[in-house]
Amino acid sequence: MATISSTVWIFLYVIHAILALALLIVLKRRMKAPDYGVAVTALCFGLFLPFIAELAVYAVYRLAERFGRSGLIEDYDEYIDFKVVNYEKIRHEAKSSASLLPLTDAINSKDPAIRKHSILTHVNNSIDQQGKYLQMGLQSKDSETVHYAAATMNILVDQYEQELKQAKRDYDLGNPASIRRLATIYKRMIHSELITTVMLTDKREAWLKELLIAKTLFPPTAWIYEDLNEIYRDAKRPKEQLAILKEYVHHFPERIEAHLMLIDFYYERERWAEVKAVMFMMQTQFSLEDVPYEYRLLFEEWSDTTSWKNEL
Repeated sequence: MATISSTVWIFLYVIHAILALALLIVLKRRMKAPDYGVAVTALCFGLFLPFIAELAVYAVYRLAERFGRSGLIEDYDEYIDFKVVNYEKIRHEAKSSASLLPLTDAINSKDPAIRKHSILTHVNNSIDQQGKYLQMGLQSKDSETVHYAAATMNILVDQYEQELKQAKRDYDLGNPASIRRLATIYKRMIHSELITTVMLTDKREAWLKELLIAKTLFPPTAWIYEDLNEIYRDAKRPKEQLAILKEYVHHFPERIEAHLMLIDFYYERERWAEVKAVMFMMQTQFSLEDVPYEYRLLFEEWSDTTSWKNEL
């Protein structure tokens, strides 16, 4: 009887271990890091007390959720959820614009002349987020500023529509330049932030359509891959974005921009092994001096600087 009893316990222990391993694999894909940590802890205790330990840890966890947690645990949760941000790019951008007056401050300036100048001169140029700055002008307490902002917004929207009509008239499937011109106008309209949400969706779909047509008809072209990367990124379609970036690197291994876009994709998702793999791939083609300053610190910290092309 004692022999049978020991065999049964060993059998249950093995079954428990197999189930625990399978459960950990499944839960890793579905649970957030803090909750997954609790699951790992419970199953580790279960190695000593199968089934009973899991139930006990689960009960304690549910009670902790119901009656609140200590500040220490909440701080730990924030720590393990921390998103790494590359501040090097921000530092260089700030350094290059240290002596400039922000357009936001200019539009909200107390000086009417500065407000007028900022709207009629700077916002009227082809800059991104024109709509955002003009909305600031429309919300001004000064009626003259509101007038300038409204008039400028109407003029710019009309200009974009006229450009779009002309580009469609000149459209020729056999002419890559005409397709690129139309795609570029869609891109500029989207970046301008002058159009409504409904129009934004329509223009983005039209832009994507033109890019896919161009990608099908013509040999691999860098600007097509870069625009597709932007569309898929903004539309939160990571599978398509990753596929297009890998294709971009494959067709243009000599373009450092392609590799850096792929690094950005992996970096934002904290896929550090892939980031280092792309860096390693770049070392035989580029020198460390080729890397833009906003990425330089990352490369110096995470790659073998003695293996770069300029160090061989």
